Amino acid sequence: MTLSILWSRLRKRNKRDYRQFQFCITFAVMLISSYLMMVFSPLVKNALPDGGDSLKMAGMIFGIAAAGCLMFVWYAISIFLRYKSREMGIFMALGTEKGILARALYQEMAKMIGLYTMEGIALGAVLSLVIGKIMEVLTARVNDASFGFTAEGFLTSLLFGLVLFLMAVLLTRKAMKRTNIMDVIYEQRKTEKIKNEVTKKYLISGVILIAVGVFIGYFLRMIVLNLFGTMLGSWVSLGYLLVLVGLYQIMVYSISCHERRRNPQKYYNNLLNYGMLKFQGASIVKNMLVITLLIIGGLYAVFYVPMMGMAALEKNQNYQDDYSYRYLKDAKELKEEEVQELAKSYDVQIQNYREGDFIRVVGDGVERDINEEGEFIEDRYEKYAEYDCTSAEIYEKLTGIHLDIPTGGYYLIQPTNSAETTWFVFDDMTKLYLASEDTYLPMKYLGNTEYDSLVLTPNNGLSTGSRFVVNNQDYEALKEGLAPEQQMTQVLFDSEESDREIEFGAALYKEFALRMSENMNVMEAYNSQEELRDVKGYRESGMADAAVVDPEEPAKATDWQFRPLIQPLEMQQLILGYAIRFLLFIYVAVICFAAVGIMGYTRSQNVGIRNAQVFEDIKRLGADNQYRMELLKKQVGKVYILPTVVGVLLALGYEVLLTYGNDGRIVQSEIWTGAFSVLCGVVVVGFQYIMYRKSVRKVKELLKIG
Repeated sequence: MTLSILWSRLRKRNKRDYRQFQFCITFAVMLISSYLMMVFSPLVKNALPDGGDSLKMAGMIFGIAAAGCLMFVWYAISIFLRYKSREMGIFMALGTEKGILARALYQEMAKMIGLYTMEGIALGAVLSLVIGKIMEVLTARVNDASFGFTAEGFLTSLLFGLVLFLMAVLLTRKAMKRTNIMDVIYEQRKTEKIKNEVTKKYLISGVILIAVGVFIGYFLRMIVLNLFGTMLGSWVSLGYLLVLVGLYQIMVYSISCHERRRNPQKYYNNLLNYGMLKFQGASIVKNMLVITLLIIGGLYAVFYVPMMGMAALEKNQNYQDDYSYRYLKDAKELKEEEVQELAKSYDVQIQNYREGDFIRVVGDGVERDINEEGEFIEDRYEKYAEYDCTSAEIYEKLTGIHLDIPTGGYYLIQPTNSAETTWFVFDDMTKLYLASEDTYLPMKYLGNTEYDSLVLTPNNGLSTGSRFVVNNQDYEALKEGLAPEQQMTQVLFDSEESDREIEFGAALYKEFALRMSENMNVMEAYNSQEELRDVKGYRESGMADAAVVDPEEPAKATDWQFRPLIQPLEMQQLILGYAIRFLLFIYVAVICFAAVGIMGYTRSQNVGIRNAQVFEDIKRLGADNQYRMELLKKQVGKVYILPTVVGVLLALGYEVLLTYGNDGRIVQSEIWTGAFSVLCGVVVVGFQYIMYRKSVRKVKELLKIG
């Protein structure tokens, strides 16, 4: 009988072990490949542009999830090799050469990894297709892109399979390097004892390290900038490594530190439990740490979309008008009659149509930046930028807001609930130059007037995109002698709800883009005065380049200074982006929690495998089933309880930091998001409890506890 035949018979005999191994590999590949096929599909690429924050965040969290998948596959392979260890030991004892045995094992692992990888990719393709079609249905009204497979998706999935194969080779090689037969046979009893002898000081130092890590990684940059005017580099993010060290110390303490203290009876009752944990402590701690990180990553993936989506929705709801756009007087843009006619052709009813003039005037200002030495600098320029200005009379006509403005005063037009930042101070502007540019009007900041529809987008918060309301007489003086390209018309209007609003909005955008003048085709951050100060350097920066304007694709013009604000189209893109982000991030969360579940489950089985002899020995010594079950629950509980509690609390805490640190306050939408986050934390706790119960039942069967 050949070795291959014997190997085949052993596979049939140990189907359960092989099925578990197959499930872990196939499931991991399925999760990763389905995500990769989705993220590289035209549907997602159309909704989330390359380099966007959402895509970067999804990639970061996915990296954590992928690492988690690799980790539980690592454990799956390790457990499988332990199953095989006794078989290999017997073959070696019967005289089988180690080289022959190694080749047979390598061949078997290669075949299984290859087969299970292809199974996973196939299932991943089916799963991604289902989710992709769901995305298509949800975004049908706002997106004409369809789900499709790309070569990138398949190739990256195969790359993940290759990583699994190399991992299997490494672990198999490590297993076969053992030459002592007894070591191979008793591999299942191998211990991974924690060498550290820890006290309560070890725990306290771990908590301190977490606090210090968060302080360095999150707060230090802002504090140093505010106090010393210096911007610290990205190296401060390394502070989060201290958080990992702190978490590790807490996990180690929970496993290895058990003192008699005031309750020696409890200590001695749990002495066996403590000893078993210590002897398997190193691997348990690693597992606990990875599970904690995966829970944090998964919860943050769930938090991210509502946190960003609610903020975007709240901002969108603050716009007072459905349509807002401006154009220079040298452009032959749509007049009111043409807008009405275009709307009529789409059965859209125009309401509350208003027009008003703005002028572009050179003024002073402050440029804030970080120099090469990392220092925060503020440079005031007498002629800093061109600002949009209108009169109090015109502003009241457009908005219905009356402002009493004395000569030499101005109001800054800002979004609802605006606030000053390190980079943007409301009263920077103190001078506005007349057309001759030889003289100026001294100006004094009087406050803000909030009207979101008149705020330049996406220039919110940038001083170069600021708009001002000045005294009527000052406005006339500033307007005198200005060229047509320095004067503009601001248009505001609403429309009744209609099934064809999006079509009309797209048609209006198209006409606007086709009719724009040459002077309007500029980047949103373009500053003519900065170009004059340093022509060569500024042009090399790309800020003086023409904007990307496609009349057929409004979503692509995110960097266009004169981009119209058309609410039906804005809502279209918001819904599309939100739907895609929601499904994408939720799926990343599913990957994280799937990894959490499988890692906890496999780790629990490992408890049974490695401690089977211990449970058998204490049975012979007279321990009843109840005692053994209590011991089993305590062993398995360590894998679940602390990582779950710590992971949920840290994720919720980090969300609070991000929410508050964003603008120094917490608004109503963020409170609702916080409530949703707490609910998600409760769900995670419930999920972990279910997995704990399932793991206990499985290990109970494995140990044959009645």
